[in-house]
Amino acid sequence: MAKRRLEDAIVASRALSVGIKLIDQFRSATNLFSHDVHYHSGIFSLRFSDELDQIAVGYGDGSIRFFSVTNGKQTNEYLPSSLPPLEHLRRLSMDLPIMSLKWHPLVTHLLFAACVDGTIRKIDKQKNELNVIGYEPDNELTSMDFSSDGKYFATVGKDAHIRIYDSEKCSIIHKYHNQRTDTQLEQIHSQHDNTGEDLTCTTGHYYRAFACKYHPDHKDILFTGGWDNIVKIWDIRQKEAMNEAIIGPHICGEGIDARGNEILTASWTRSNSLQIWDFRTMSLLKTLNIPNAADEKGEFMYSAQLCDNRTVLAVGSGTCACHVINIETNQEIARLPLSKPIYALDSMLGGRVFAFGGLDKFCIAHMKDN
Repeated sequence: MAKRRLEDAIVASRALSVGIKLIDQFRSATNLFSHDVHYHSGIFSLRFSDELDQIAVGYGDGSIRFFSVTNGKQTNEYLPSSLPPLEHLRRLSMDLPIMSLKWHPLVTHLLFAACVDGTIRKIDKQKNELNVIGYEPDNELTSMDFSSDGKYFATVGKDAHIRIYDSEKCSIIHKYHNQRTDTQLEQIHSQHDNTGEDLTCTTGHYYRAFACKYHPDHKDILFTGGWDNIVKIWDIRQKEAMNEAIIGPHICGEGIDARGNEILTASWTRSNSLQIWDFRTMSLLKTLNIPNAADEKGEFMYSAQLCDNRTVLAVGSGTCACHVINIETNQEIARLPLSKPIYALDSMLGGRVFAFGGLDKFCIAHMKDN
């Protein structure tokens, strides 16, 4: 309890330092700043810094830009052209979308990016450097996430494998193999570590995986999901998937979140796209209502997050809007529309400040108590 109070006090101090009011009730929401992104092939990822002062934005042309949370102005940019020349010789293209951005949970000046070209990139804010630290050949990365202690990160993508990395060495320590029929057993068993131990299994996904999410309270528990309509649960200390799974969610973006005993999924489906599940039983607790969406162009959600005050944020391509929904009342608190599909979403301060972006704009918004 004392640790939690200290953490809350630190967050409150950071919020005040960047001029953010910590409201207790979410009754509406409004945009603070917005930027057009047509010239950079849209936005596919967003991530607020731990210091709360900046947001990193990943674009469709492979660039990453930082913006101030307080005034919305660009503060820095990292272009594919700034990578060492050797990296350009190794790859056919370095200007493909940045699909996922994650700050290291402990070394907070390090930002990691998962890219469609199969590279894992790292930005060191202190050194103002962009580098490639990993490469998955013949894969298109779609998501990555860190364990809460920062020791490991996971990646998923087109090849449906799930790879667990040692974050300090940036080396693969375990690989959950896909379930495709073309998997060759001799290829699986030929991958060993120095002790001869097999590092792979065949209980991964069948189709492309789009989301991986570590549970914030359980550093060894990882959720993954994709096109095969199943959310798998992994204890990374084990070599096989856990027996429990969530059947149904059709994940096409970073559409998995977890908080306490609740798991939120965002599915790219016409209806019933936002669902909350019980982590203990994997049973469905609630399907969230998105007013009029099914009667228009459908829901088709890409990403969603659980926030304070029993609130969910969600974005997608059906309504082309960011939705704020109260879980208890199952009512929409706010809807912030754009004109084209929205792929990326992130929030800070328990959802009091959030950002979303897609093919035409990215916006920084905040909750209001009136």
